[in-house]
Amino acid sequence: MPQSELKFIAGLISPDVLQNAEKNPLGAEMAAIKKCSILEIRYDLFNNKDEWENLSQRVYELNPKALRLGTIRLKKDGGAYENEKATERIALFTGKNLDWIDIERGVDFSQAKKLGVKIICSWHIFDRVPNERELDEFAEECLVLKTEGCKVAAMAHSKNDSEPLYSFAKRYGKSFELFAAFAMGEEGKESRLRSLDEGANLTYSAIGNALAPGQYNLLV
Repeated sequence: MPQSELKFIAGLISPDVLQNAEKNPLGAEMAAIKKCSILEIRYDLFNNKDEWENLSQRVYELNPKALRLGTIRLKKDGGAYENEKATERIALFTGKNLDWIDIERGVDFSQAKKLGVKIICSWHIFDRVPNERELDEFAEECLVLKTEGCKVAAMAHSKNDSEPLYSFAKRYGKSFELFAAFAMGEEGKESRLRSLDEGANLTYSAIGNALAPGQYNLLV
């Protein structure tokens, strides 16, 4: 499905954010959650797996209009889930009543396809921004896999480092239902918003403490 004209802000749901919003419906966390068109449930941050079963429903009750995106991020990709348990993650999404799931590049997508939810294929690079050839190869991989979403988050060391991501968004943004291409770090912070004017339609924001370098905070 081609990209729509809508712009999507994904707010990150962590244990503290969820608990504070549930305890105080008039508080800052709840107000931030209401601003989001997508709520990314970071399952890897919830240590008690008994909570996982009902997380999607709890998030839905906070903002029924928002799409629910499930993510189990590995430690090597900036998350908290054990790297050696990577192959277990897709099965854990079964029955979670999600609209989207995030799966990193390089994973076997055949099992994820059986879940019947839309998929964002994500690529996180923590030391640099890929060149245009590398970015195009990634997008073409996503198209071959027929994922509905494509996300690149790469580390910038200067403001100019983000430029390849903007041209990438112009080339491929309309090929996906959800498309994100931004730089991490303070030098890449501007790209989280500017990318939305360059062809992307999805960006990520923190609700409280930033979970990635350079994230904007919806509570501010």
